[in-house]
Amino acid sequence: MACVPSSSSVMELANLISQSIPKLQDESSQRANDARENVIEACRKMLALVTSPAEMLKEMALIDRQNLASLQIINHYQIASVVPLNGNIPISELANKCGLPVDILRRILRQAMTYGAFSEPEPGRIAQTDVSKEIPRLSPLLTYQLDVCLPSMVRLLDWLKDIDGEYTCAYQIAHDTKDTWWSSASKRPELIENYGKYMALITSGGAHDVSYVLKGFAWEKLGDAIVVDVGGADGFVGIRLAEEYPNLAVIVEDSLGLKDSADDNIPQHLKSRVVFLPHSFFKPQSALSRDADVFLLRHILHDWNDNACRTILQALAASMKPGASILVAEQILQNPGAASWQRERVMRALDMQMMIQFGSKERAYEDWDALFMSVNPPLEIVGCVHPAGSADSFMELKKRA
Repeated sequence: MACVPSSSSVMELANLISQSIPKLQDESSQRANDARENVIEACRKMLALVTSPAEMLKEMALIDRQNLASLQIINHYQIASVVPLNGNIPISELANKCGLPVDILRRILRQAMTYGAFSEPEPGRIAQTDVSKEIPRLSPLLTYQLDVCLPSMVRLLDWLKDIDGEYTCAYQIAHDTKDTWWSSASKRPELIENYGKYMALITSGGAHDVSYVLKGFAWEKLGDAIVVDVGGADGFVGIRLAEEYPNLAVIVEDSLGLKDSADDNIPQHLKSRVVFLPHSFFKPQSALSRDADVFLLRHILHDWNDNACRTILQALAASMKPGASILVAEQILQNPGAASWQRERVMRALDMQMMIQFGSKERAYEDWDALFMSVNPPLEIVGCVHPAGSADSFMELKKRA
């Protein structure tokens, strides 16, 4: 039996939505973004209020998983790149271009239309929508989440049933390997290349935008300094730092497989100050990197369990010159209810993904502090900055005296 929501609760949410809508056009982007988040959260809460618990659970079990299945097919076959941006295309022609049976494609696309991807303006003809037009741009994210992470997700139960067995996470069961994701990807260049594009995508806007790196630490106070971007992929963060701060020299460290991509990505005018150095962060730093003033670890440690994190931090601590810092840019988990509902949804989803994909986790402040202090010598948090709007906090570490 459906739960009848109180009229006062629904009216409160309706009033909040009504009050927030005019602010969506505000010239201040932060004010408009806050209003947008308020509207989204209020709409979600209102939907939850008027949906029965049984309806909600049935929709999760039946509909949500089919949404992911159709989206995976659309992304894999690049269907959104074949459908014209204007006008429409016969589904028979679309099926032929994509190499799929007409009936199968029709059923998949009609299911996708229920969440706004594509439309059928007349029987048998497919047209774009705002949702479907976004799919090609988001392809690196969709490929990683749907082709790599989704199979891992459905094997979580199998992993938990044998949690002390030979596999360290659900990813290994799903992909039939004893390797970590990183080891597997290193053997398949297309996976590493796509992951780099995925990282660049999610850091070019929103709560993970690379601009927050500039706001999370007083870079201007360093003067002439060397920064090592540990696990810095193709250098997109290091490049941004070098562009903003002419006194900084940046060493980008990552696997050898990313060297060509990094060399292509670093602009010619920055090549004297931004260099790529193949390096494993589990090993001590090279002689060149030991002169660094700051070692930046952005979105690295949440991919690893505590023991692996200690190895990474220990290698850095052993290589740091006196006065040098480690800057850790990571999400800090908050207690349930402390963040907005939407932020909490994202936060908990990412924590689950770390468990499933890497056997690791997102961490609360107390977890981070305990982890840093467990290194020998201990690393002490001497500063923690959380820029407004950022998903990440920036924790500065120094060796404890």
